[in-house]
Amino acid sequence: MQITLTVPDKKADSFLDVLRHISYVDIQPSDTPCRQSSENGEEKFSAEEFYENFRETIHELNEAIAGRIQLQSAKEFLAELRSESVGGI
Repeated sequence: MQITLTVPDKKADSFLDVLRHISYVDIQPSDTPCRQSSENGEEKFSAEEFYENFRETIHELNEAIAGRIQLQSAKEFLAELRSESVGGI
């Protein structure tokens, strides 16, 4: 059985700690990120999503330091952002 729960960000860490101690519960990342819109229209990200993105970023940085991958320059990144924002309109 699969169940979707919504937990306030402030309580998510303690709730996940409880679930991790139950042997028959398997916690998997959601395919759909838990994003909420604030009153001014900005998206809020769940703590779990933030930490997962942070872990991926640190892994990518370590790969670049080790010379296994090459990161794009800031100019390339900004050009990519500009082209996406123009193309998305």
